Amino acid sequence: MTYRVLLLTGSAPPEPCGIGAYTATLANALEKAGQPTEVMCHSSWSLSGTSAAFRRLLAQRDCIVHVQYPTMGYGYSLGPQVCAIARKCVVTLHEFSIAHRLRQLSLVPFTLRSARVVMTSNFERDALVRWMPWVRERLIVIPIGSNIPELSGATEERCKRIAYFGLIMPRKGLETFIEFARIVRTMMPDCELMAIGMIAPRQEEYAKRVIDGSRDSGIKWVIDRNSEEVAEMLSQTSVCYLPFPDGASERRGSLKAACLAGVPCITTRSLRTPRELMDVVTFANSPQEAATMAKNLTEQREEWSRLSRKARAYAQQFDWQTIAQSHLRMYAELRENRSNAFSLGAQMSDGNVKRVAQ
Repeated sequence: MTYRVLLLTGSAPPEPCGIGAYTATLANALEKAGQPTEVMCHSSWSLSGTSAAFRRLLAQRDCIVHVQYPTMGYGYSLGPQVCAIARKCVVTLHEFSIAHRLRQLSLVPFTLRSARVVMTSNFERDALVRWMPWVRERLIVIPIGSNIPELSGATEERCKRIAYFGLIMPRKGLETFIEFARIVRTMMPDCELMAIGMIAPRQEEYAKRVIDGSRDSGIKWVIDRNSEEVAEMLSQTSVCYLPFPDGASERRGSLKAACLAGVPCITTRSLRTPRELMDVVTFANSPQEAATMAKNLTEQREEWSRLSRKARAYAQQFDWQTIAQSHLRMYAELRENRSNAFSLGAQMSDGNVKRVAQ
């Protein structure tokens, strides 16, 4: 019997949310692999909004519900957790280790009835198991890919440009990039400095404050461009500086996007940084150190080419065809085990909710 996959998210393009963009890209990859897939973007998680989502999920008869969490659209609501308890599902937890303790505690309901809990890296999986060991046997790791496509025909001929790429919101390292830009401007006055990103919901005041405060840095702000335009800009960039406050890790889609474009990246390191990144990117402990590294990279063509090749090879292992196949294997295993009972609730008939006897 043909079954559908329903990806539940609180945000979806064109809304600025990395996990929302991931969900849309995953849906496209699953469809290309022949799996009927629907994205259910539900952004109202008040009591009435959660009730509406709950009724809609129960109406999905022959369907695997796969929750993507968190997203901007969920806010601080526990509505998605309520739905995951009421309607057996799969859930992908895109972050755990960096979450506030209260946020981590709020994830417990996802671990109670979910048939599978997907984590995006081994580090995140291990962090979850230390807190919630009962979920160990239902955990699976599926890394994320880049939401920005690889531009065909990209060459090593680049502008003398150093860029930041990511959401415009607090705790993304933007202040560090601005400090770095001021240093680079004195060291390399002919270098273009660019910040590419989208303003996160409810962060308009923060974005205005940061942009206004960076006027003496020489940064060109490029906001709210589509993925094809971003791919084009990254393909012409010499170096990216991505000073993640919590360090580079496998869950950083912006890092994978820059690497896929063949851009050597200067970033930060933490316990979350996997070993395989050690020879792919360079690590700086301060904006001053990063500025010196960036200058050297623009002048040392052989080292730039080596890091560009390494970056592209690293990112290409997270291609969406492979990610889709990992999901399909998981879904197939769950379908074979009929005790997972994904067909709870009701079925849709001519657009109306119809109860199904259990």
